[in-house]
Amino acid sequence: MTGVVSAGPHNNSMIDIFAPRFKVATRAVGMTDILSPHQVRTFSDCEVRWFYENLLGLPDPPTANLALDKAIRTAIMINFRHKLDSKEDIATEGVVGLFRREWKKQLASAIFCDDEVPETIGSTGETLVREYMERVAPQIWPAALHQPLHGVIGAVRIRTELELIDVEGTIVDIRTSQTARMDQMHHFELATCARLTPGASGVVRSDILVARNTPQHLERTWELNEADIQWTDSLYPVAQHAMQRGYYIPNRNSRHCSRHHCPQLAPLRAGFWWRGGGISCVCTAGGF
Repeated sequence: MTGVVSAGPHNNSMIDIFAPRFKVATRAVGMTDILSPHQVRTFSDCEVRWFYENLLGLPDPPTANLALDKAIRTAIMINFRHKLDSKEDIATEGVVGLFRREWKKQLASAIFCDDEVPETIGSTGETLVREYMERVAPQIWPAALHQPLHGVIGAVRIRTELELIDVEGTIVDIRTSQTARMDQMHHFELATCARLTPGASGVVRSDILVARNTPQHLERTWELNEADIQWTDSLYPVAQHAMQRGYYIPNRNSRHCSRHHCPQLAPLRAGFWWRGGGISCVCTAGGF
């Protein structure tokens, strides 16, 4: 199966329409030769957001939620990098200090909505880092960090990165969320890692840091099973084929279709999409 995203009839695919308009060099050729689970997750959630990010190469500025997640994970992973070498955790307040430094960096580029207060969000992040360092980090003994993964699933070449695996072969996933709900496509990403990671036991531990008014840590532990294998074997080729159509539809029913979650919402509201040979406005109906 070729990875070239071909133009539709009469050269009016979204690639042909958008690349000149946004004056960017399209990255369409070869972009679907090798997929990542993150790409498939984004495409499944909203095809247009995937199109903007992966084919047009438009910058994806972080929302407040994404910025908080990155700052927290950066601080915690610095701790585990230290622990991998020294066999001990950094002092809790030291990791909180690392978070503050990273959060300050994120403030320079993050997009905040009118009802989001950076100081309040930063305070929530500090609480979550303290909670994790005091209750969770001492139990985890890392074996490898940021390990590149390559392989073939469902006849599709896959490339991704494993953030952390412990000495028992358990994949450890750390993420910040506004809800305790386990997103099924995030489960798909982790199942991919469990299949491709050498030495993985098949057990996956998700540490969910819930950034609500009362911040809390929740743990979800599960094991890769036959259903996960069938799911990943089936979805990768289906997603690859759909990505090669040349036209993409926004998903206004996505729970991420809001100014709080989608950094591409501004270009989406200003953008257009292909419909019946013409151009129609995208993502303009309804409120955000």
